[in-house]
Amino acid sequence: MKLPFSRSALVRLLPFVVFMALLALRGLAPDDGSWGFDTRWLYAAKVAVVAAMLAWWWREYGELSRQTWPTVREMLWAMAVGALVFVLWIHLDAPWMTIATGTIKPVVPVDAQGQLEWPLIAARLVGASLLVPLEP
Repeated sequence: MKLPFSRSALVRLLPFVVFMALLALRGLAPDDGSWGFDTRWLYAAKVAVVAAMLAWWWREYGELSRQTWPTVREMLWAMAVGALVFVLWIHLDAPWMTIATGTIKPVVPVDAQGQLEWPLIAARLVGASLLVPLEP
């Protein structure tokens, strides 16, 4: 059976599908340890799996080649728009702007004794970072 998507589409679509599936799994995960592991580590698993998929297909992402990089002016505009969106995201929190409350499970990187769990913090930081390696 022939797939309805080209390989080019699949290598862009599958990492996003896996990311969303793992995000949904984290939302369904109980906090009581009944799955036999600390479900906060699902975030690190999500980052690792999706990063591995992106790394595996890296050469197929032609839009990431050096010749398609933005100009300095485009980068400055992107940073300015990003900063504006960040400010709006933080400050636009009126009740009418909220879809639902109490539905997001916060990840608290402390153990039962209240000590910081540095490996979990490191995994969150790596997942929140955007690393763009230079082309060889």
